[in-house]
Amino acid sequence: MFLARFLVKMAANNAVLNRLEQKGAEADQVIEYLKQQVALLKEKAILQASLREEKKLRVENAKLKKEIEGLKQELIQAEIRNGVKQIAVPPGTTVSTASFSDDVPQPTAVASSPGSKDQIKGEDEEKKKKEKAEKKGEKKEKKQQPAAGSSDAKSVDVSHLDLRVGCIITAKKHPDADTLYVEEVDVGEASPRTVVSGLVKHVPLEQMQNRMAILLCNLKPAKMRGVISQAMVMCASSPEKVEILAPPPGAVPGDRITFEGFPGDPEKELNPKKKIWEQIQPDLRTNDQCVATYKGVPFEVKGKGVCRAETMANSGIK
Repeated sequence: MFLARFLVKMAANNAVLNRLEQKGAEADQVIEYLKQQVALLKEKAILQASLREEKKLRVENAKLKKEIEGLKQELIQAEIRNGVKQIAVPPGTTVSTASFSDDVPQPTAVASSPGSKDQIKGEDEEKKKKEKAEKKGEKKEKKQQPAAGSSDAKSVDVSHLDLRVGCIITAKKHPDADTLYVEEVDVGEASPRTVVSGLVKHVPLEQMQNRMAILLCNLKPAKMRGVISQAMVMCASSPEKVEILAPPPGAVPGDRITFEGFPGDPEKELNPKKKIWEQIQPDLRTNDQCVATYKGVPFEVKGKGVCRAETMANSGIK
């Protein structure tokens, strides 16, 4: 009885194993089929991408051909305007047009003989000689223009500047700028001038009151954070330190600063477009005795002495 049950059970297990093997074989077939389908899809996608790329290249090729033809025509017109003769294509001569596969476009004008090449070469040489002659003429005219203009205007030097002794009557902080003072300065005129200076970090406010200084008075008035500045306080200056230039003892507001060897009256107002101040300023310096100079010539108030910085020697002035 026990043996019969065991045999029945073994038969059932064998049937199950057979079905599993059959299912496994079918699964392998399905997997192989799916692999084939994936491979086909990949090939199809690559083919479609290639077709799209080919179509795109054809469109670009057509555009390039059109642009090349347009450039050819522009070149021909430019050569005609410049006097370059165009040589006609002789009968029976074929001229290939540019295509995408040809990297270099073919010219539309073809030399018909060695003699015509020599003619073109000769014309090019004549054209170059003519251009050189024209350039030389332009250079001569440019050289002559400053010489002609020099008779109408004096050379740019410190005599253009209206430098005066001034007295800073009052100074206060700018309402809208932490680094600026707003000063009322007497420069010998009927009423004081308003001056804006960036001296907050260098000179304490109490030292700005009732102080003698040198003022540049013919700069074009400029608005600085809403306040119009009508002059500039002259200072010895370095990246680390700034000192206000002081006039000699006995000088009074309105006294002119003069420079020996540079006579002349200053301009009423400097033209910003001519950059006069920008040309003169690099030559303004204190010497080794702290005296303010232009090209080594001292800032001087006639009969009273020279202007100087308190301690700053060999420094720029601005």
